Amino acid sequence: MMKGRFEVSYSESDVEKEIPGLAGKTIASAEVVHKGSEGLLTLRFTDGTVKRYGYNDLGFWEEDFEG
Repeated sequence: MMKGRFEVSYSESDVEKEIPGLAGKTIASAEVVHKGSEGLLTLRFTDGTVKRYGYNDLGFWEEDFEG
């Protein structure tokens, strides 16, 4: 398996936003699913944490996720 490092970021109108609590964590896998005009970003970290975020042209938000 190839290992690498990547950065996930979101920006709007010259404003960069950092996802709180994720600095310094290592991502084991990430998946993006587009649903029409919206999408879902699911991040799985090596420590077992899973975070899911929704996004569209108007914003970016954390989704409830149990799994």
